[in-house]
Amino acid sequence: MPSFVSLGIADYSGNSERGFVQFTYQIADNNAKELTLQIRDGSSVIFEEKITDASKLKQGEHIWKWDGFDSGGILDTAKLTQYENLNLYTIGVDSSNNYSRKKLDFSMRYDEVKWVDVKIDKNSKRIDVTLRVNLKDGGARGIECYEKDIDPDPKLRVPMEVCPWDKIPEEVLSHYGKSPIKSRTERFSFEELKKMALEGINKYWSRHSNNIGKGVNINGEFYELYINSINETNPRLSLNDVPLIYNTNNPWSRSGNTGGSYDDGNLDDEVMGLLPNGIVQRLSYNVGYIFHSNWKEWYKGHPIHKTKGWVFNSAVDETEDFMETSAHEIGHEILQALAGTVFSWQHKGSSYYFPQDRKPVGKESIKEEYVNIDFMENSKGEKAPARGEIDLMKYYNNYSNYKNRIIASEKDVLGFLWLTKLNIR
Repeated sequence: MPSFVSLGIADYSGNSERGFVQFTYQIADNNAKELTLQIRDGSSVIFEEKITDASKLKQGEHIWKWDGFDSGGILDTAKLTQYENLNLYTIGVDSSNNYSRKKLDFSMRYDEVKWVDVKIDKNSKRIDVTLRVNLKDGGARGIECYEKDIDPDPKLRVPMEVCPWDKIPEEVLSHYGKSPIKSRTERFSFEELKKMALEGINKYWSRHSNNIGKGVNINGEFYELYINSINETNPRLSLNDVPLIYNTNNPWSRSGNTGGSYDDGNLDDEVMGLLPNGIVQRLSYNVGYIFHSNWKEWYKGHPIHKTKGWVFNSAVDETEDFMETSAHEIGHEILQALAGTVFSWQHKGSSYYFPQDRKPVGKESIKEEYVNIDFMENSKGEKAPARGEIDLMKYYNNYSNYKNRIIASEKDVLGFLWLTKLNIR
């Protein structure tokens, strides 16, 4: 079946795609004086063009192309895929003012995925992308106490309450001067974590005048692109579900996303997908006292050496990290759909495939005063550019004033348009 991609965006490998729907119409008997072609939903006109060029009105077959935009200059893939009575309606008039009307029914359906819609406004040069994610409540860790029998005699029971914060050394509590978090407040509810995650996706995957990306260049025209991520619990219409986990008074909980199952000849994602959610596939909000078992690998000047692995994560710092991490981890399934599991899991070539580790292309000490803990696991990966954009989906071995420079690359963002490829039936 023929297909087309909005604005003719090439696939991730650079192979060109058709940016229009092609129709063939025939002028029979006499030359036409005028021909009106309409794209309609039932009898409602979506787009109309009148042809008066004599060369296109002669007897014989002619080709007409429609780029998917309506008469107001809007292309909305959500609407195009929901129309039930799409048709090409033609009205021909010959030199004797005889009329000929014909109708060709067709439909449009998504060819790649069903979790993204694109709306393009040619007039304002704005693209709005709706991304449907599926964020689940993964619960809270590190706030539940339990009773433990401390008497060795099995006939006697001497219960003692044991709480997660009991294992935090007194010298750590004294060093930070902060009380452990002992309950999950409304501020850190699932609904609030969900808002943070969606906000992070919108922030780091959008490219417009208000961030470093400025926009996207499509065939020499500059568009601003805005992401609107929404939570969709219907698995047929969303990305793979990912649990959100609240974690405190515990070892650091790494976030991860194995993605979905796509026709890329790779079964690893399906095998990983058999693991219960929360083991690998999760978004973790690490706040309060958090222990890092790999603290000895951090550079010697970092204060974590004084507390032997314990760090107090403030809600302010963790919220920004969580937003960025959410955008990165959700991005894995986007990359997977665009270019396959290996490309996604290797962080676009900047890390190993499995086990997931940074690609050893150089080692440099990280000496910034503030460093995202996720980037401190080791010092391997690509060398970050000294200025300009830092790719959200890559691993780097050094960061310099990076926090305001991280963004999804233009190529990755344009992939949303390709993922809304439409089949014509």
